[in-house]
Amino acid sequence: MTAMSFLRSDSHRLRLLLAAAFALLLGACATAPQHLSSGSLKPLPIPAEPESMNAHTPNGAIWQPGTNVSLFEDSRAHRVGDLITVLIQENANATKSTNTTVNKSDDVSAGLSSFFGKPFTVGGYSPSMGLTSSTKFGGNGATSQSNTFTTTLQATVVQVMSNGNMQISGQKEVMLNGGHEYIRVAGVVRAADVSPQNTVLSTQIANARVEYSGTGDVYAAAKVPWLASFFLSLWPF
Repeated sequence: MTAMSFLRSDSHRLRLLLAAAFALLLGACATAPQHLSSGSLKPLPIPAEPESMNAHTPNGAIWQPGTNVSLFEDSRAHRVGDLITVLIQENANATKSTNTTVNKSDDVSAGLSSFFGKPFTVGGYSPSMGLTSSTKFGGNGATSQSNTFTTTLQATVVQVMSNGNMQISGQKEVMLNGGHEYIRVAGVVRAADVSPQNTVLSTQIANARVEYSGTGDVYAAAKVPWLASFFLSLWPF
């Protein structure tokens, strides 16, 4: 075997090895991702810990201050650390339309037919001037938007204000098909708006922040790439 044929054989083997390695890499990329976490499932952090109940000396009374025993209270949330069910029912509809019309026209004419009582001509023509202009503009615009968000979420009372209003915060994380979905809510609730079933509507939350977002391939596919977003920000039309 000559040196030339030996080099050709090694080059052929190298190409085969590179092709095999490329095929293995493609197969690894096409492997379905593992959706199950290898570690133990841990709950999300609690926004606020309940206040500790101080021990009391027995004095024969049924009701003791600073304890969890109450004869005339229901199960509605009213302390830091209590849970409250938030019924998220957000419906937003917005419609806007505009119509603009502008018309403008000008007509100017001037002429000199006589000069000191005698006809005035230049080269057999009476000097005169006329100017006409017209401008029209019309514009129409309309926009419409509708959003609906309905779900149920447990929130925690993180602060009780001096007037009895409660600041709440809660979140939920769901893993679905390799992506994470997050639902968060925060705001201030009036104690009188909490129902006997310990629920409150999202429309009754002051300074409310309701968030529904997620991560994963589905959300990434719907996102505009950064380079396209950059050129869109520079495009003037």
